[in-house]
Amino acid sequence: MSEPAIPDHLHTILLPTPFPVGPVNVYLAEGEPLTLIDVGPRYDPARRALEAALSARGHRIADLQRLILTHTHADHCGLAAELKRASGAEVLTHAANFPWLAEDADARRLAFYAEVMGWAGVPAEVLVALSQVRHSMNRYTEPVVPDRALADGDVLRLGGEEWQVLHTPGHAGGLICLYQPRRRLLLSSDHLLRDISSNPLVEPPAPGETERPRRLVEYMAQLRRVAELDIALALPGHGPPITDHRALIHERLAFHEERARRVLETLGDDALTVHEIASALFPDLDPVNYFLAISEVIGHLQWLEVESRVTHSEQSGVAFWRRVG
Repeated sequence: MSEPAIPDHLHTILLPTPFPVGPVNVYLAEGEPLTLIDVGPRYDPARRALEAALSARGHRIADLQRLILTHTHADHCGLAAELKRASGAEVLTHAANFPWLAEDADARRLAFYAEVMGWAGVPAEVLVALSQVRHSMNRYTEPVVPDRALADGDVLRLGGEEWQVLHTPGHAGGLICLYQPRRRLLLSSDHLLRDISSNPLVEPPAPGETERPRRLVEYMAQLRRVAELDIALALPGHGPPITDHRALIHERLAFHEERARRVLETLGDDALTVHEIASALFPDLDPVNYFLAISEVIGHLQWLEVESRVTHSEQSGVAFWRRVG
């Protein structure tokens, strides 16, 4: 008989965010070292909620000894530098996240997104709106220098139990999950979310590399990998726990198959830009959701290109996509 899924030393803390996704789940693991898995955004309501939740369990910010960042999106990592200063806690994350937590990360991201949006055929006036949104997001995070890199297969002790680190790129290139096999328990971060699809976001290449990552291709491979694990319960980065991870993964894979079919249908016999495809599939979006739509279409086109179902050519730095055959 396996032990109960959630140990007494592990606690879910719900923190508000200013983002459309809503609150973020962070996890407190009591014991030595006192560990917080994800930290929430740099946002006053999140700070207050975190302080209150720690106090309810007899802890203070200054008591934190270790921070584990599952990935570098602001709702998960924004408070890390502040908490590190207040507590001296050690910061751990996957090595792929280090460049995107550095001082120059925002400037490199902005340059990349300007380039990729031009490549996607996004009109100049939309680029301006997207740039303003990107700048406004900077207030919710702060650069931080991690102390130690985590890698796939590493083992961490949380509350006296051994947890395996799973590197699951897709939603983000450096995203990690934590797995306790005896309890059949997964901290799934944003790799698995019950009620919303984890959008594999277009991201810059790693420093020193030039090829753009194929995040949707990676995401689907990692979904299949996680489906093979024996999991009774997954605790996600947003929303309620997941009790049937294989059924959820089947839904996610089917969703992306259907979305790829719609991309092909939209292409028809034409040569279209990413912007034209996204605008046909998702009309009248605000800038944040438009960026997500562009990311999603790029992901599906990259996947279809790997499968030799589409191809693209470039004219004056803009990509035009066609069906094959």
